[in-house]
Amino acid sequence: MIASLSRAFSAYSKKPFNFVWCSLTYLILLILFTLACIGIFIVYFLFASVFNKAVSFSSISTIIVSTFVVIIFLFFANGLNGALAMSYRKAMGKEKTSLVAFYSYALGRAPVMFALMLVRDLIWLVAIGPFIAAYVYAFQGMAYMDAVLAAYALFMTFIIHMLFTPAFLSAGAYGTGMMASLRNAVRLLRRKHIFFICLYALFALVWLLNFVPFIQLATLFFVYPVVYGAMISLLETGMRIETEEED
Repeated sequence: MIASLSRAFSAYSKKPFNFVWCSLTYLILLILFTLACIGIFIVYFLFASVFNKAVSFSSISTIIVSTFVVIIFLFFANGLNGALAMSYRKAMGKEKTSLVAFYSYALGRAPVMFALMLVRDLIWLVAIGPFIAAYVYAFQGMAYMDAVLAAYALFMTFIIHMLFTPAFLSAGAYGTGMMASLRNAVRLLRRKHIFFICLYALFALVWLLNFVPFIQLATLFFVYPVVYGAMISLLETGMRIETEEED
């Protein structure tokens, strides 16, 4: 863990702009995709107004459009996460990723990253869903049950996201397929589980700090790239990276 952090910090200190450029490119494209999704909603509202349709979030048409927009956003957002991992990996090797290369790689990686997200969230739903149903139909209103459910949901979210993070890193940073990414995740967690758990806990803390005003400037453009690069470094040193042809 310390060696991976040291390697990432050393690479950042030598070429900091490469890492800052990665974060900035990701934020710009994420904002553009978000605005595009909002634009779809605006177009829908305009069509509804033209045909004198009442716009309500309980209507079938609005639900369909909302679901479509959410799926589109998650699809491309996951692709951007893959491109961010790739660009950080290149930055570790003192290479800069162009805006065009970032964008094209995000589009190419989106299907695999989105599929991994669906598998992860399905497992999360299986782990959390029965407890939510039990709370709603049997334990709602009981003292402290909402706090217990919230604590359990947070704990399981942390565990499941941690277990799948190496797969996302493999698919994004190295372009591996879905099954190869999952196998790489198993290898890393089996061989360097303690190091990765500690590093992921640090990453989760930094990720949360990204949403704190002013502090986020330091985390987004310094701490986050270093910790992200350290996880990629740990993935690289902890196991053999399978290529797409090995799927």
